Amino acid sequence: MFFRIQSLFLSIAAGLNISMFFTNLIRFTDGLAISFWEYTPTRIFLLVTSVLAVVALSSFKNRMFQIRICNLSTLIALGFQIYLAVLFFRREPEMIFTINAVFPIVSAILTFTGMRYVARDEAMVMAASRLRRPKKR
Repeated sequence: MFFRIQSLFLSIAAGLNISMFFTNLIRFTDGLAISFWEYTPTRIFLLVTSVLAVVALSSFKNRMFQIRICNLSTLIALGFQIYLAVLFFRREPEMIFTINAVFPIVSAILTFTGMRYVARDEAMVMAASRLRRPKKR
């Protein structure tokens, strides 16, 4: 499972998604902080992207399903990043967004890259299967 480069990309993406459970999204100038878990929309995005990342990582035996899950995870992570960008542009002057606010876009890039490697493996297996098939007479 972890012998391929796509497993590395997908595990880093899953780690980034899971790490957002324990980090802050916004800090205020007076020292208060708001985590990702405190907003309901970010909580939903966080749960969905984390579950999809773990499912994509663990479904290595069914490559076509893994490709579909990676595509879905990439799209939802991009939507999550767009939502965070909207929050960023509507922020108050005393709000400071942490570096963790860019984790969804990094996760989307890593998941997309992992999906490309999974698709490359699937194409290689299909080509090898085509060569091994007996000729029809």
